[in-house]
Amino acid sequence: MQPQAISDPRPDPETIRKKLLAIEGELNDSFLERHEESRGLLCALVARENVLLLGPPGTAKSALAQAICSRLQTDGGAGDAADGYFYTLLSRTSTPEQLFGPVSIKALENDSYARKTAGYLPEARVAFIDEIFKGNSAVLNGMLSILNERVYVNDGRRQTVPLKLCIGASNELPADREELDALWDRFLLRFQTSYLSDASFEAMLLGANVGTGNADSPTSLLADELEAACAAASEVKTSHLVGSLGAIRRSLREGSITASDRRYARGLSLVRANAFLDGRAEAAEEDLAILQHSLWPEPSARQEVRRKVMEVAAPQLGDAQDYLDQAREIHHNALSAPDGEKKSEAGFEANGKLKHIHNKLSGLAGAKDKAASGGARTTVQKRIEAIATEVARMNEEVLDKCLGMST
Repeated sequence: MQPQAISDPRPDPETIRKKLLAIEGELNDSFLERHEESRGLLCALVARENVLLLGPPGTAKSALAQAICSRLQTDGGAGDAADGYFYTLLSRTSTPEQLFGPVSIKALENDSYARKTAGYLPEARVAFIDEIFKGNSAVLNGMLSILNERVYVNDGRRQTVPLKLCIGASNELPADREELDALWDRFLLRFQTSYLSDASFEAMLLGANVGTGNADSPTSLLADELEAACAAASEVKTSHLVGSLGAIRRSLREGSITASDRRYARGLSLVRANAFLDGRAEAAEEDLAILQHSLWPEPSARQEVRRKVMEVAAPQLGDAQDYLDQAREIHHNALSAPDGEKKSEAGFEANGKLKHIHNKLSGLAGAKDKAASGGARTTVQKRIEAIATEVARMNEEVLDKCLGMST
């Protein structure tokens, strides 16, 4: 009699990776021009880090944060309090009770000042804190150990926090940040969201699901699957990238841009997570590209940090991003031209320039394809192809609105 095979109850990392990529695809379908934010949120989730979304109202910060948090669940269902999802909106009048729970009356009777933390930030697995910089000092300082060490001190006792991902959002960065520097540094990934380009704006208005974060059957992730993904990502090898990371650090310092040693060290967890999502057991230089969203100290330095990081991590993608910025300006200028002859002239000129940019992008994607091992399409190549598609869409709109030529 043959012995009965025993199935392995542990989640399969490859299956989980595909689920994470499915979530990423759903987010990209729902939120236009938020590809980098979607990938960053998933990397932070797998790396157990925090993400800050900074931008004006109406740029889908809250919707994007809630969309990813709602996909994380236990066996009981997605997105409710029992699953360890915590949300709050801060203001100057917010109290510690709003984040950390009310003080226990029974504990007070025993001369103890302990909080009832069930359902609050100290027991959350994922958290979304809106308008995070508007909290007062008592609230903000209380978050520091939770966000950094994943520890909450409750009546003198250190309580381990199961937090995997905290998303903070703010409409603006306060001018006087001296007392907020510690909190600012707790967010390893920082994204500055902006309003959609003209081309994507029309696509948003025409697409019923765009910007809502709702898929017909959204992919979800169980708690044990998330744990397995975190463990698998932590095993990705990065030691061979130390030299490249050092080159990025030296380049930034030459431009008087400084990041703490801690940010560089913890940034490797993001590099591992990005490699895991792309199915690599050993990180590649292109995985360093995610650090462009980690190493800028001020919004004014964001573009310079991006350029210097991409010079080392993925020069072709850096070039493609520059081409995209040029294309958006050309597209905007053409559509803004006054009606009549000037509109037509602007359309003809923009059409030629956008075609030239598209050809350049096609060349970059082809060069990357030849370099990919085994013909595999890497994340860098996919992103270049997506940029090329966006530029083509801009050109179609120029032909339609400026020249009356429907494609």
